[in-house]
Amino acid sequence: MNIRQRSTPAYRPRAGELVHDRRTGRTGIYMDTLGGEHYLRPRGGGREWTAEPNHISPAAEPEPRDSAECDQLP
Repeated sequence: MNIRQRSTPAYRPRAGELVHDRRTGRTGIYMDTLGGEHYLRPRGGGREWTAEPNHISPAAEPEPRDSAECDQLP
């Protein structure tokens, strides 16, 4: 029996884009790709971590952080 898998391309984020790492459940800012791994950093700063490209997807829009940001929403 031969099982075929679809070859869908991995999502390619832009530097500075907020992404979701489906393996860890964390959301972070995409920094760069080196050696086939994406480097991500927590949104508020902190230690970078690596993720495989097939585990990355666009992050949902983050919730506003404070009332000043809420005032700017339409």
